[in-house]
Amino acid sequence: MKQRKGFTLIELMIVIAIIIILAAIAIPNYLRMTERARRSRVAGDFVSLATANEAYLVDWGHYPKGSVITGEEFGKGHITGKYYLEITGTTGATYNTLSATTMTGEKGGIDYIKAATVAAMYNPFITTGTDSNYRYSCNDDGSHWLLYTLLKTGGHYLYRTDMVTDLQETTDNTAPTIS
Repeated sequence: MKQRKGFTLIELMIVIAIIIILAAIAIPNYLRMTERARRSRVAGDFVSLATANEAYLVDWGHYPKGSVITGEEFGKGHITGKYYLEITGTTGATYNTLSATTMTGEKGGIDYIKAATVAAMYNPFITTGTDSNYRYSCNDDGSHWLLYTLLKTGGHYLYRTDMVTDLQETTDNTAPTIS
């Protein structure tokens, strides 16, 4: 009786076919899961920033004033703008300064969110370049704000405002604007 020392070609082909079928099922599920995780990261970051914005409103009577027209970048590698200075209570802020007093009588220089937390925020969809940053803008009188980020290069945007608490997506390739 002859002893077998390996698999036949048919057995190997069956195993490979099973692996291909499992991969065909698993890969799309994995891609959907990573997309949901990235959206959750953006939503979580925007919740933290929205909370900081609301606390700032209570103290100063308006939201932090950043760039009204184009949106001010902040996040990984870009942490020097007006919005960043105001919500972190960093030297150079316009309203939230050590010499100012809030509407509630508290001394300024309040960190509504830690500077290190803001510095760690970035767009999980695009990890390099200026598109990896979040953007903030507010209207002239500081009564409304908008947080947004690019979903994919040349693609749609994810955004949240003070009036809409859920993460929204634009239907075209234009950046959202504050009204």
